[in-house]
Amino acid sequence: MTGTSPIPHSAERPRQLLRATTGGKTSDGALAMLLDLFRQDLDPGDLRNRDVAYLKGLSRLLYAVGVGYFRAECEGVENLPTRGQFIAVGNHSGAPLMPDVAVLAAWWALEMGLDHPSYLMVHDFPFRIPVLRNFMAKIGAMPANRENAERVLRSGARLVCFPGGELDCLRSFRDRNRVNLYGRTGFVKLAYKYGVPIVPFVNIGGHEVYFTLFSSQRLARWTGLARFARVKTVPVNLGLPWGLWVTGFIPYLPLPSKLVYKVGEPIELEHAPELADDPDAVQRAYDRVTGVMQDMMDDLAGRRRFPVIG
Repeated sequence: MTGTSPIPHSAERPRQLLRATTGGKTSDGALAMLLDLFRQDLDPGDLRNRDVAYLKGLSRLLYAVGVGYFRAECEGVENLPTRGQFIAVGNHSGAPLMPDVAVLAAWWALEMGLDHPSYLMVHDFPFRIPVLRNFMAKIGAMPANRENAERVLRSGARLVCFPGGELDCLRSFRDRNRVNLYGRTGFVKLAYKYGVPIVPFVNIGGHEVYFTLFSSQRLARWTGLARFARVKTVPVNLGLPWGLWVTGFIPYLPLPSKLVYKVGEPIELEHAPELADDPDAVQRAYDRVTGVMQDMMDDLAGRRRFPVIG
């Protein structure tokens, strides 16, 4: 693909894609699925929790929001492998709602399909909330840790991760176009161990749904949030409807920032489990991936005229 296309990029018309994801669900079925969230107590580490019916219904809604409200577009869709496993590695923004991740999930379901399972690594705090834990489990999200990531790869599924975690998600506005995974190299070690390619992707616009004036790791320690919620930074945000607020836990009304995604070519690492324990090899691969991601981000940023507007 040489230009930028509305998501999802497919030979089918978007309306046909949406119709195909309904799965014949009625309003009674939707209500039953909602009630299940309150009745069940799911183990967040169990791969069997992933519920295709939930994913189909949710993708319709999020796709409509992504295209209609955020004017979402994607470049490089042809770089996504159509077969086999891979580890998709990206940046993310806008906690706690993270519209860029939500829209990505909808596009992923429509573009990649749901027959080959994919699992998303997520910060473990949402899994402490019972109903939210069930919802996250049903859409294929799991607490981000090495054990769960390996469980996904051993199953033959695809893995989507955001290694920068909350430090990336809650970075300051001035760093919105900077790729920083904070030296977290776990995805490289997994790629070496399991012999799967790394697919880098970036998003621009996700950090413009509000404005993070600054983000403080020291404040996270002083307030006890680093210990209680396992978040390593506390942001001060400016946006709707609250005006000014602190922390990344408060829901908000996102600004209609134009979201643009870019997918890079798969980065093939040799299947060499011994290199997962070689710090030099791991660092070289990490630098290669983050370098590609920053180049893609610089390209998108160079073509972006104004924040929010795009």
